[in-house]
Amino acid sequence: MRKTRFVATSASSQEGADTPAQTEPAGGLRKRTLMAGVSMGVGALLCFVLSAGFSGGESAVSDRAAPEISSLQEQIRITEAKTAALPKADDAERGLIAALTAAGQVVKLQNDYRYLTPSVAADGGTLVTATSQSTLRNLIPYFAPSVHQADLGPWYLLAGDKDVAAGVGIPMSFSSGFEWVAQVPYLVNDDSTITVTWLAMETRTGAGERPAVLAWARADYDLVRKAFVNIQTGTTATGEALRQEVKAP
Repeated sequence: MRKTRFVATSASSQEGADTPAQTEPAGGLRKRTLMAGVSMGVGALLCFVLSAGFSGGESAVSDRAAPEISSLQEQIRITEAKTAALPKADDAERGLIAALTAAGQVVKLQNDYRYLTPSVAADGGTLVTATSQSTLRNLIPYFAPSVHQADLGPWYLLAGDKDVAAGVGIPMSFSSGFEWVAQVPYLVNDDSTITVTWLAMETRTGAGERPAVLAWARADYDLVRKAFVNIQTGTTATGEALRQEVKAP
């Protein structure tokens, strides 16, 4: 897992620094349409080169045009192969729904970790394995075996939550200052994965203030394995300043 941190260089750039790059909304079949258009364009260009290569009624292509034709034919083969590998419309829609459903379950479990903040603070910043084991066990099925269990611990805890009385078990009155939210995915990648992003959004804001993004996580949902892979997590500049440090047990 690669962890990164967004740092704002000035007050005017704070909003941009605190917001990770988002996938531009588009139809789930955008890549399939694009591939088809590219294939048609390359094919038309190939026909043009072929027609230009013939002269004086000869049936052979000129030596100068032959390498260009060979290159264009290879481009067509590659484009067609990528197009064929993309899921059909119904499969793409089902895949996007499956990815979003799994992302919703993951975000619920990550939000459950928030209730451990008081006990983490009481233990000097150490996350006791026994207290987090239940949530971890429920998270594991949503991720491929290649994902380390250490990467499934709390992605972010807010320092301000540490002052809440731990009580016995989960305090019923506890209301964290942030909440994980799953972003809706729109595209199926060429490798039959769907990139999903989660944002840790501030929930305690003043009147007229926009909630800040405190942290983010991103993973690819593999449509074949039906599990998330390739996890990345990070905090924004604002989130880093407010973060509760969690030490390894």
